[in-house]
Amino acid sequence: MKQLTIYMILFSCVFFWASNFIIGSILIDHWAPITVAIFRLIVIVLFLGCISWKTINRTAFTRNDLVLLVIAGILGVSINHYSFYASLQHTSPITAALILACAPIVTSLLNKMIYHESRNGIFWLGAIISFVGVGLVITKGALISISIGKGEVLSLITMLSFALFLIIVNHLSLKISAQLITFYTNLIGLLVLVPFSFTILPQTNWHVATPYWLLLILSAIVIHGISNLMWNQKMKEIGSTNASLLLNFEPAIAMLLSAVFLKQFPTSIQLYGSLLILIGIILCIYYKEIKILQFLKRRTNE
Repeated sequence: MKQLTIYMILFSCVFFWASNFIIGSILIDHWAPITVAIFRLIVIVLFLGCISWKTINRTAFTRNDLVLLVIAGILGVSINHYSFYASLQHTSPITAALILACAPIVTSLLNKMIYHESRNGIFWLGAIISFVGVGLVITKGALISISIGKGEVLSLITMLSFALFLIIVNHLSLKISAQLITFYTNLIGLLVLVPFSFTILPQTNWHVATPYWLLLILSAIVIHGISNLMWNQKMKEIGSTNASLLLNFEPAIAMLLSAVFLKQFPTSIQLYGSLLILIGIILCIYYKEIKILQFLKRRTNE
């Protein structure tokens, strides 16, 4: 019963993250992408600062940690947030969700390049199948011909910046709590974007209806605050491999919410692409499980 509760909590986190594609599409109808990014980051930083104030005051960083936090804040927050909302101006939430679904595989490939981690044939097969799926989605089935739009390029930037962010966070988490990493990277990301606010504030629409302001504020707290904290806490109880299986539902949830709220339905190409991406991710997860079993077997024999 306890495990079922944990899985339900983690699934709710995935549901809220998937809803961000729909909410983002709604918000950029009323504000510019960079305005949405700055407003939401202000809310996130204030929320995380309030619940983590005592821990923040007692924390000291080395110079190397500070440099990594700054890089993570720029890549995973400033660039990631802006490119995410900007992409939704030029492509559908479904396409953006499908491209972002490959972030874990790209992260693993980058780890291979940086840390020279070993990969077997199952992983490479899964990676290739997933990238073919992404190729179908971003080229709208053309694959060979170049027909990638601005929205797809921005979605790729969102995915790549998030993958790099995950690698840095994984390194920082060896010495710093996830709560502090989340607060400081969001704070740094906000500070990087603040100079741009001086040019956009005069053009900002302050007369947007109250429900949209509430949607902006509450979604920032729930999606980037509460969901992230709950995920980091509950993921440790069932293991990252089991938890990562739930992330595969994110594109499907985004498709469903897009159909219900935006009346945007997936095309046949998007469905074929999503199927290939899902198969590729499952193969990569299967590879990880094999590695874990081999490690445990070695430990047992020792």
